[in-house]
Amino acid sequence: MFPINPTLAIRSSYRKYVILKRALPSNYRNKKILFLLLATFLTDPALSQVQQDSTVIYDSEYFSQFNAVSLADMLRNIPGGITVLSGGNNNNRGLGASDTPILIDGRRMAGKSNDMSTMLARILASQVERIELIRGNAEGLDIRNEGIIYNVILRQTSASTTSNFIQAGVQQVSGTSVMPELLTSHSGQRDTLEYVLSYEYDSRPRFKTVNEDVLSPDRTPKQFRSLLRDEREAAHILTGTLAYKFTNGTTVALNGLYSEGDKQEDRAEDQYLANSRGPPTLFAVENGFIDETDNLLELGSDIEFDVGNIGRLKTLFVYNRSDSAETINQDIVSNGLTTPFFSSYSQFDNGETILRSTMNSNFGEHTLEYGVEAAYNTLNATFSFNNAAFQNAIVKEDRYEIFVTHSTSLNEKVSLQSAFTGEFSSISQDRDGETNSRSFEFLKPRVELRYDLTPSDQFRVLVERTVSQLNLDDFVANRNVDDDMINFGNPDLQPESTWTSSLGYERRFNNDSGSLKMTLYYNKISNHIDKILIGNFDDASSGTGNIGDAERVGFDSVLNMRLGFLGLPSAVLTFTYGYKDAETIDPFTGEARQIKNNNPHRWVLQYRHDVENTKLSWGWNAHRNSGLRLRQDVSLRETTVYTNHLSIFSEFNFTSTMKARVEANHVHGDERTFDKTFYNGNIANNEIRRIDVQHDTYTTDFLLSLQATF
Repeated sequence: MFPINPTLAIRSSYRKYVILKRALPSNYRNKKILFLLLATFLTDPALSQVQQDSTVIYDSEYFSQFNAVSLADMLRNIPGGITVLSGGNNNNRGLGASDTPILIDGRRMAGKSNDMSTMLARILASQVERIELIRGNAEGLDIRNEGIIYNVILRQTSASTTSNFIQAGVQQVSGTSVMPELLTSHSGQRDTLEYVLSYEYDSRPRFKTVNEDVLSPDRTPKQFRSLLRDEREAAHILTGTLAYKFTNGTTVALNGLYSEGDKQEDRAEDQYLANSRGPPTLFAVENGFIDETDNLLELGSDIEFDVGNIGRLKTLFVYNRSDSAETINQDIVSNGLTTPFFSSYSQFDNGETILRSTMNSNFGEHTLEYGVEAAYNTLNATFSFNNAAFQNAIVKEDRYEIFVTHSTSLNEKVSLQSAFTGEFSSISQDRDGETNSRSFEFLKPRVELRYDLTPSDQFRVLVERTVSQLNLDDFVANRNVDDDMINFGNPDLQPESTWTSSLGYERRFNNDSGSLKMTLYYNKISNHIDKILIGNFDDASSGTGNIGDAERVGFDSVLNMRLGFLGLPSAVLTFTYGYKDAETIDPFTGEARQIKNNNPHRWVLQYRHDVENTKLSWGWNAHRNSGLRLRQDVSLRETTVYTNHLSIFSEFNFTSTMKARVEANHVHGDERTFDKTFYNGNIANNEIRRIDVQHDTYTTDFLLSLQATF
């Protein structure tokens, strides 16, 4: 059993910290404070974790000290748990073996569009028996973990029970009206039948100001532009889950989702001529309106049962269909005259059908998982730019996987997992009578070795090959409003493949003190996907395509510390740092450069404190991407610099089943600076047309909500 209460080891660590601090000169203490904190955790033998295997267990009683209402609250209070809450479900086509590392009773969700964070909020803390942190290879779970899997075990009872959950709130962004939010659910259990029904109204207002300097090629000011972007997004979401366990051990689960969403954006840009002898002169106003609607239906099911002495068979089925439409209108108002600038209309009908079956068999110390997956995807797109004739494109992909995974323990300290997947796919496109079809075959091996140096320290070595799944939207044209550029479709696009080698280390501290995880990795990428030239050299037309090879080397680290050694046993501080350096050859200039949208450094600092002996919790989240982020196109080179992002929150528990929460996001402004250089024709000609220096600032938004169970 995982120890849950601070002991003398915590006090011993704190005394050691005080002695070390007093022994240092005063001007030396502040510089080395972080080092001392780390050294205290890593060197104190009293804090080495005591556990007999690779699974850490948190019983439900552990969370009573944190006033947890939902499963999401419980995960937040596990050191390291907050990092998995920000992840979504698998966004790739198909299901595969990579997904959000959260399981419910050892099962993954048979769905993709159901939001994981919303589902965790619907599960009440009173329904949870325990949470298992699986640090070893995930045997028999049909999911691969490169770190920890959170397996949530729900209470089983023969009595009939029902419960209700409601979360209501309002969100306010300066410059916009107040928007309501609502999430309500009803769940019940009768013998071995479980069900959940829920409704959510999700609103996401955003207000952003953009100040832009338009410069000549020698960076002499030409224009100044002030843009206001008012974004409003709302969705009605209905979800339902039904699960039943038969007396013979067979389990069946059904879930469904239906949503209707609407996103609108108003853009008003004042354009001024720069005047060195006086204030700028207003010469035009650009008004824009973007309206996007989206309807989604998803049905999922899974069945699991024993097949004699062979093993246990799991089958997942997912069916989803989405229809979306987007209208863009931009006008220029100058000298009292309104002139159309740009307009477009696009409609996308997407469909996906997935069937995945996995057999799990045990042979002594060996576990085999083997099976097949089939995924069928379709995209039917209709689009028109500037009232031109409508163009139509139909893209279809059929993809099949055959896979086998072998897991075994070589001895009491070393475990080995090896996997082999064969992927076979075909893609066909019909664009106004012009057809194109191709087939692909990929072999994807994977080998992972885990070594438990001590019950607290684990090393992981991984070598694997992965293959990206193409975005069918890249086969058809679309409009980039911010750059006034069209991304043309590319019917010859191919998946990119990546060989990954990584070395990881994890240490979990005793007495629930925290954990440390570090990973060093190297990626060798083939057929890297970025922007390529479409058409002739001087056309300055581009689309998404394959540009050749790329390399990436990186380092990720996550340090979770419960601050009991500072007298705050219920406070958790999470520090995340990631570094990555990636390089490829630019298809337009032939020069080496970093890959697109690559931030060399990312820092995240998260803090949560359930104040001892009170009903109050509070915390904050700060992050920053540092270093230049590059994006390059056929006639554009853009670098981006980010500032700090800060959000804060506070919660108050009126009772064990009711709490209020207030939070503020973009407190620090969350500013971003884009330096865009536009070229005449191809960027390789090096003929600069103009330079835009754009400063984006997000307005602070506030959210007040009330959460209750009954």
